[in-house]
Amino acid sequence: MELESYAVGIFRNISGILGYGLRYFVFKLLFGRLDSMCLVQPNVFFVDCRNIKCGKNFAVNSNTYINAVAGVEIGDNVLMGPNIVISSGEHQFANSRVPVTLQPIVKKKIVIEDGVWIGANAVIMPGVTLAEGTVVGAGAVVTKSTEPFSVVIGVPARKIKTRV
Repeated sequence: MELESYAVGIFRNISGILGYGLRYFVFKLLFGRLDSMCLVQPNVFFVDCRNIKCGKNFAVNSNTYINAVAGVEIGDNVLMGPNIVISSGEHQFANSRVPVTLQPIVKKKIVIEDGVWIGANAVIMPGVTLAEGTVVGAGAVVTKSTEPFSVVIGVPARKIKTRV
């Protein structure tokens, strides 16, 4: 994990074509799978890279945080806006006599299917599957899996329509 953080950290903030190329090279080595070139903007944070599996044509904007402690699968042609949080683990807090930091972490894999677009500042919670063609509106907090080609918005996210 330390080597992963060091390797990713060196190339995290390099801009331009050089930065994209260097980040691709590093992620090709560290990810569990990366099918083709990805466009990762500067200042994107990945945790547990070995648990990330990416398809083709993956693009993610600045300041996004992806924690793959339980696994994150990303399909083909997925677009992520800036400032997104995707975390496949969450802290428990049920026992008020035990500090949250000492309670177990529940791990649940996240699946992002082909053709998904996640808008800026969205949060994807553990265990969620974003079905094919889903659009997640800016600022949404997705706590439940979506239906194919749905558009979801809000906190918590709710379906407002189906894409045709």
